[in-house]
Amino acid sequence: MVCQRPTWLRRSDCRQCEIFNQVIFSGLSADDVEDIVNGIYEPIDEFQYEAGAVLYEQGDRDHAVYTIRKGLVKAVRYQSNGAERIIRLHRRGDSIGLERLLGRPYGHTAVVLRDAEVCRIPIETLQRLDAEKARFYRGLMQRWAEGLFQADDYIMLILSGTVRERVAHLIAWLADVTGDPRRHEVELLSGKDLSAMLDVTAESISRTLADLKRRGVLQQVQGERYHYDPDALERYAREGA
Repeated sequence: MVCQRPTWLRRSDCRQCEIFNQVIFSGLSADDVEDIVNGIYEPIDEFQYEAGAVLYEQGDRDHAVYTIRKGLVKAVRYQSNGAERIIRLHRRGDSIGLERLLGRPYGHTAVVLRDAEVCRIPIETLQRLDAEKARFYRGLMQRWAEGLFQADDYIMLILSGTVRERVAHLIAWLADVTGDPRRHEVELLSGKDLSAMLDVTAESISRTLADLKRRGVLQQVQGERYHYDPDALERYAREGA
């Protein structure tokens, strides 16, 4: 991990945000947004983080929630032996650190996987909006529920079955998070990160990926981006059951 200071980009103008309808402010009215921009609430700042940088660490009590405008962030917990487990991936439009709204410390360490731009939203702003704007509360609960659904999907698809099943299911899941499922493209993570997600040795993952490439199920496009055959991938998973 890289302990570096992020690059401040600008004071956020939510009126110009292209992902406004995807984030926790989506239920607010135009007048509500004007109040945020005009400084009636604590200001929101945009920052840039390089891959490997840490947004916050498990147990920290920073007074902020973060919304991802660009890039990919992994949520990490560390086991008693120091081993890393990736418990979730967060992408464009996701809000992380929401547990701070309950007064709890961050429940995981947030590490940037792909260069990211994020909005740092002060807790005070969210607490005031929660108290004053009922429609904000509805949007906040929707984001929280989506996070729970994503966690359930992660557990069901990835953390059960044989190595072949888990790798195949992970590829399909990653296509939705990092790639373009309509074009059947996926951007694979490093072997270390895949191992930390699946709780499978890096060697087992390497052998399985090599087998998928040999069979033509995965075909390299560029770098870590691959085209995959969804039907062949599903058959591969069933064969390993």
